[in-house]
Amino acid sequence: MEAVCEEAGVWLGQPLPRRWVRELTAYANTVYAHNPRFRRKVRAPGDRGRDYLWAFTRHWLAGLMWEQRPQLHARLPNSYSVGHPLPPKPSVPRRRPKTIRRIPPSARLRPPPRPAPDYAFAAAAHFHFP
Repeated sequence: MEAVCEEAGVWLGQPLPRRWVRELTAYANTVYAHNPRFRRKVRAPGDRGRDYLWAFTRHWLAGLMWEQRPQLHARLPNSYSVGHPLPPKPSVPRRRPKTIRRIPPSARLRPPPRPAPDYAFAAAAHFHFP
């Protein structure tokens, strides 16, 4: 868990909160304890189990960033949210910052309710089809 957080922090150019390592570890332990398929995949021989766990940890870390630090999440490639490793950092800085793909529900602005139409025929119209 710590390696995934460190990898993302270095790629983003700023350290991530240490408590996220504890949260990810606790979440992985909970899923491991309650999900037999996850347990079987993590116990796979060779590096497959480790790679499976790292993919899920990347996915969970992207979720934490989306909820708590959307400006960091917006800088990640889309593939990171589904568990793919981070690509090599481009050597030339980008000119425009990437916009946030989705705004967390708590920060989303709600549009005002639409007024009721002021024509009566829409409510009273009955269309009969043969």
